[in-house]
Amino acid sequence: MRKIIFVSSFIAILTSCASVPNHFIINTAPVISHNTPITKNIGITVADPRARQAILRLTEDGKHSYISSNISTTELVKQGLSDNFRQQLAIGMSPNGEPTLSVTIDKMALKLEQGIVNYETQSLIIFEVAINNGVKTLNKTFKRQGTSKGPLKADIAVLESEFSTLLTQLYNDISEDPQVRAYLTL
Repeated sequence: MRKIIFVSSFIAILTSCASVPNHFIINTAPVISHNTPITKNIGITVADPRARQAILRLTEDGKHSYISSNISTTELVKQGLSDNFRQQLAIGMSPNGEPTLSVTIDKMALKLEQGIVNYETQSLIIFEVAINNGVKTLNKTFKRQGTSKGPLKADIAVLESEFSTLLTQLYNDISEDPQVRAYLTL
């Protein structure tokens, strides 16, 4: 009898502490020296044609919940790339600069399968990048993915941090790509 009460209490505690967050907070802001001189400005546009622009899909007890970022995905990517390009390449971004960098968000999702005693996540971010330097256009796909597993309930703050890290790595992949650098310096 004591065992049943203990197990029932344990399960009740696990399930009662869970609440679905309203927003999925992503922080990809690098530590920037604000004295970094900008040597060039380029134009940037970001499009998100996905039908559902939520970032987190939580599946629990067979039911799906979708949670969006605290800011729009297009603004999130535009700000993250702007910060990264400023730090990595001393390039500023404005709507009217030349050459132009166009980013289309193909996939940007974190799927969380929450079980009673464990969880599993799969993250996938795919950007289609086009750079037009006035002479020619570069089209390239950049992709990052990740998985994680753990006991009990997933900690949303940890998942936010892991997804932010993945997104920052993708920004670095773009800014450090030799073809991207070549097209931006022509």
